[in-house]
Amino acid sequence: MSDTQNTSADAATPKEKEFTFLCVVDESPELGPALRFSCQRAKRVGGRVALVYVLQPAEFQHWMAIGDLMQEEAREEAEALLSETSDKVVRATGKMPIIHLREGNTAEELIALIDEDKSISLLVLGGATGNDGPGPLVSYFVEKAAGKLHVPITVVPGNMTDEEIDNIT
Repeated sequence: MSDTQNTSADAATPKEKEFTFLCVVDESPELGPALRFSCQRAKRVGGRVALVYVLQPAEFQHWMAIGDLMQEEAREEAEALLSETSDKVVRATGKMPIIHLREGNTAEELIALIDEDKSISLLVLGGATGNDGPGPLVSYFVEKAAGKLHVPITVVPGNMTDEEIDNIT
């Protein structure tokens, strides 16, 4: 199930040749480096940042009212995180990001969004810093789904410093 919101007035009609860097928003520590990379690249090339948060479907189906309440709380938390992240993008780039809030399997929703929104130029993912590998999204896209996308993927290591990111962007 997809639920896309564009909150920027000009999001529906992006400029021709404007690069859009899609950054996945979640509660992980890898968001910071991935977001900084997205903002710095967008600023450097005169592009913009798109943010996507994918809500997971409610698993608690025993009592529908409780499941609905849980889903509403998750949506409110997602909207708050998107708002906070959007403010960071505006401060870093001077442009309002395109915001997408979707529901479903994260990888499937990312593929669908990239297929639907032809303005997206690059998918930016944050790589996990732990010993358990690069993270589920990075693993999925690199190992199984890279051929399903029509845009490149950039994986930003979660342990990169702001200075290191600034040097490469």
